Amino acid sequence: MGETIRFLGKVVSGVGEGARYVALYRRVLSLVLGIDPYPGTLNIDVGRNVYRALVFLRPRVIPPPSRGYRPVLAYRARVSRNGVYVDGYIVVPCVTVHGENILEFIAETSVREKLGLSDGDEVEVLVSE
Repeated sequence: MGETIRFLGKVVSGVGEGARYVALYRRVLSLVLGIDPYPGTLNIDVGRNVYRALVFLRPRVIPPPSRGYRPVLAYRARVSRNGVYVDGYIVVPCVTVHGENILEFIAETSVREKLGLSDGDEVEVLVSE
C-alpha cells in the first residue's frame, strides 16, 4: 500500500453540478474505477490546498467521456464520521469551479444519507494509493 493522506474537513454544499457530471462520466467511472457512482458528489472544505497534498499520490486517470470534456483524476478514499465510513474516490476535475480547499468525493451510495451528514458536519478523509 502506498502513502495515505489524512484530511479533516467540513461538509459544504456544492454548486449543483456534481450530479450532472457524475451522470456524464458514469460509464467511464464505472469502467476505470469499478463502481457505479451515486449521482452527485460530497463536497468537503479541508481548509488547505488539496492539490499540493495530493501531488504525492498517483491518481487513476478518468478519460473524458466525449470530445470537449477533460480528464478527471481519481484517488481512492474513505470518508468517516463517528466510526461509520464510506469508501469511494476523491475526484479532481481538470477544470473546476471549486476552490483549492474543496475535496469532491464520489461513492456508490449517498454519503450524506449513510453518514447522516449536514452542511457544517466534520468528517475525516483518508486518501491513499
